[in-house]
Amino acid sequence: MKKYYLIGIVLVVILLGYYGVNALFTKSYEIPTANVQRGEFIISLDESGSVDAKRAMTLSAPRVRGLQITWLAPEGSMIEEGATVIKFDNTEQLTELTDNESNLKINKNSLERARKEYTIQEKQLKLDLEKAKRNYDEKKYDAPRIAEEAKMEFELAELNFEAKLEQLKADVDKAEVEVQRSEEKVRKAQRELEQLNLKAPIPGLVVYLEIWKGGTMDKVQEGDSPWPGQGLINIPDLSEMIVKTTVSEVDASKVDSGQAVMITLDAFPDKVYDGVVITKSTLARKKESGSKINVFDVEVQINNNDGELKPGMSASSKIIIQKLPDVVSVPLEAVFEKDGKTVVYLDNKKRREISVGQKNDMYIEVIEGLDGDESVCLLDPTLDEQGLPGDKATEPEINKSEIKKPPQQGGRRGGKGRG
Repeated sequence: MKKYYLIGIVLVVILLGYYGVNALFTKSYEIPTANVQRGEFIISLDESGSVDAKRAMTLSAPRVRGLQITWLAPEGSMIEEGATVIKFDNTEQLTELTDNESNLKINKNSLERARKEYTIQEKQLKLDLEKAKRNYDEKKYDAPRIAEEAKMEFELAELNFEAKLEQLKADVDKAEVEVQRSEEKVRKAQRELEQLNLKAPIPGLVVYLEIWKGGTMDKVQEGDSPWPGQGLINIPDLSEMIVKTTVSEVDASKVDSGQAVMITLDAFPDKVYDGVVITKSTLARKKESGSKINVFDVEVQINNNDGELKPGMSASSKIIIQKLPDVVSVPLEAVFEKDGKTVVYLDNKKRREISVGQKNDMYIEVIEGLDGDESVCLLDPTLDEQGLPGDKATEPEINKSEIKKPPQQGGRRGGKGRG
């Protein structure tokens, strides 16, 4: 009896160990559920992009030789229209302006003298001409020789009048040309001097651009000597902001100007900005260099700009394609294909066949099969019943060993009787 008793205890220990270890390595799954939705159903396109200013201006280096930056408005500062943003060294231009102004003054004096000389000579020549004419009138009836001399003196006075006035007029014209050239040089020097103080054409944010500096690209700074015409500072007007995004050529026909857009930013995930599509490019382009995907560029205007938006911020745009009223919908992960039929599983794990319609990025419309007050499983519960793959650890070797059964008691009794 003691032998059978000990064997029984060993069997109990082995069975307890098997089920205990098995329970230890078996995971228990609780099927997640979600309520069926009923209400407005929004069909949208979710596209990523970045924030930018609707209007921006770039300040470039003036086309002046020997440029060197002496002062820059602080990067990130807000400036008003007309405020100075960049100053260049103006020593050379000031010297040139002073020299040109001196030359202009000299040339103006020369012109004034030439005009006075012309006036004086004109009066003198007229007087000489009148005297010669009067002398001729008085002597033309005298002796032929005297009359001929008077006539020649008169003709000579006429020729002298015309020739000298023509020469004096040429001197005045030449002086006027020199004055005009000097004035143009002064104006040019003044323009260059004015260009050495770049002012903001619009109000906005100061953003430094990168320029080429001896083999590397780096942001512009004081002391740099940029090339004429090189872009130095960008000024975006933050009063009107947009989101620049793209849509694939497959979805491009669904997007048009005037469509409402819901915008969220990575920097402010709890805020939702209202927007509207304002432009869509006419032609498609490659999404990236070497890519086979074609996209259309889309610009979305942000209507409720709160002053927190800055160019370059990452943005997600939900372009509203259509709004359907009073629609029953479920999460996409709650819908399954079984035996060629579309089904959901209620929270009691009962299968229900449904008919579906349109979908967005998270939900799908249910045309038939649900009323809107149910709760559905987000995982297939039949997999849980069958055992999800990997829900049990490798079976311990102790469970694989054979357990020897004790001999039948009847045989033992028979043997005992025979003894």
